[in-house]
Amino acid sequence: MIPGSLARRYARALFGLAQTPAARDKFAKDLTALSALAKAPDETGVAVLTILSTRRYSVTDRKKLVEALGRRVMADPMVIKFLAHVIEKDRIEGLHEITRSYVRMADDAANRVQAEVTSAAPLADGALGRLQQALAAATGKTVVMTAKVDPALLGGVVTKLGSYVLDGSLRTALARMRQDLRS
Repeated sequence: MIPGSLARRYARALFGLAQTPAARDKFAKDLTALSALAKAPDETGVAVLTILSTRRYSVTDRKKLVEALGRRVMADPMVIKFLAHVIEKDRIEGLHEITRSYVRMADDAANRVQAEVTSAAPLADGALGRLQQALAAATGKTVVMTAKVDPALLGGVVTKLGSYVLDGSLRTALARMRQDLRS
């Protein structure tokens, strides 16, 4: 793991290489896909990122692995070159932090915000649409929604909007009530 300031510096460098808003978004998509692949274990159960960051393998071999992963997700050649440079600088263990910083920069530049909605049961498309419109009106930004289901919530919705969490779940309401009754 690398410090957040260093991850932002690397993300800013890649951000500067994107010539158009479409390229920025493509780089974000590619980094996200490669980061997800790096989290996944290989056939021996070791995370691919561990292999990429270990010095047991030569820099050339690790670059070849990144190139193969890049071909697998059809990543832009600039992103692959960038990650090869990150490997040369021995900072690839910070791939997830770099990705998170880059996506945040791309979203800010496009006036977007990521929102994650978790509910006890799947929400209807109409309800998701209304929630998305309400969040867009509140933030003044385009809202990119991701919906998840967590039966442990019992009911209600938990919305994560950037760094803010709006918790309207029944589980949290019951926990508050339990705490109030104890005091």
